[in-house]
Amino acid sequence: MYKAALVLEGGALRGQYTAGVLDTFLTHDVHFELVVGVSAGALCGTNYLSEQIGRTNAINTKHRTDKNYISVGRALHHQDIINLDYLFGEHGGDWENFDDRTYRTSRSEFVVVATSIELGHAVYFRHPQGRDMVADLKASAAMPFISAEAYTSAGPCLDGGIADSIPFEYAQHRGYDKVVVIRTRERAYRKSPTSQVLRRAYQRAFAAHPTFVQTAIARPEMYNRQAAALEQLEKANQVFVIAPEQPVTVGRLEHDVDKLKALYQTGTTEAASALPAMRDYLEQD
Repeated sequence: MYKAALVLEGGALRGQYTAGVLDTFLTHDVHFELVVGVSAGALCGTNYLSEQIGRTNAINTKHRTDKNYISVGRALHHQDIINLDYLFGEHGGDWENFDDRTYRTSRSEFVVVATSIELGHAVYFRHPQGRDMVADLKASAAMPFISAEAYTSAGPCLDGGIADSIPFEYAQHRGYDKVVVIRTRERAYRKSPTSQVLRRAYQRAFAAHPTFVQTAIARPEMYNRQAAALEQLEKANQVFVIAPEQPVTVGRLEHDVDKLKALYQTGTTEAASALPAMRDYLEQD
């Protein structure tokens, strides 16, 4: 157990990379006092705390075509495309049920990041459990326009990446000098400015919440500032970043299972390669 924070970026099914990294950590018994996840990063984080090696990969590859799990058609009914009630439900067959007991008793503190619609800024749910955990994960992963807003103890929320895509500053504010960040994009990736069409869509759909609109429209600039800051912090040895060495071609809702398997394997391979340097970073004074 390292006295350090682990930060997990989102990215829907690009989280297969994160799953590979986290499974490598579990294989080598690497744990962190604080784990902070956004969207897919939060989903991967639950399986990291429950110590279920291979669960994320198995579900995303064996059950990708199961419409009870992932279905764009669910958006037509204003439901989440990725069905988290099903993900954390009890099933038979080769479905790997979530080990809630291990998650609850983990020595790591888990934080799920979402964006408050009413306040227009990030909210941080600390080690949610049971129904609260599922509600907060729904909020963290709820994509604007195609997912219903999720109701949480902090009110209605959407995708945590809108307000805090890579929450390393949250970990620093919590007092952690050692922070490991798992990216789902290569270090050089930057987002394009929000288009006029998307700006107008936010302004129409969330007219009652102007602060949220401003935050959502400014997301690319926020993301790019975080990415640039991480590069500088990494050079100064103040954070340790594991990111894909090559651009990720897996889509947010990728259908090609072979590509999903390959991205998971890339995560495991690159994490294993980075492990010695990461341990040196975490163990140095």
